[in-house]
Amino acid sequence: MKKQEFIAIIIFLFATIGVVVGVFAIEKYRLSKFYTVELIARAPEHGNWYPAKIKVPSGKEATILIRNIETVTHGFAIPDLNVSAGEIKAGEVKVVRFTPQKKGIFPFMCTVWCSDYHMEMRGELIVE
Repeated sequence: MKKQEFIAIIIFLFATIGVVVGVFAIEKYRLSKFYTVELIARAPEHGNWYPAKIKVPSGKEATILIRNIETVTHGFAIPDLNVSAGEIKAGEVKVVRFTPQKKGIFPFMCTVWCSDYHMEMRGELIVE
């Protein structure tokens, strides 16, 4: 292998790896800076909400990024706090912003029939 080919391969690898590392770094920064928590929506037979318990501070704006990684539509609501994201179609991302004024544990749930196990698609929001 010629020296020029070797240098070209090294530059190509650094450029490729650099782009991938850069994308992940930007996404990590974006999530930590702008969102309180990221919530993944999956049908109960595929893992349910992840994480199933989320914590947010009382009296401060909470921002939840909800990703539906399924092939079915989901919904999101915290009835006790009057929070709803409406329908979240397959592959869609929704952002929910609210300011919880009272501390406690509040259930959140899927609001769109998503599978035979739909009633099990629940989680807990812990307001500290």
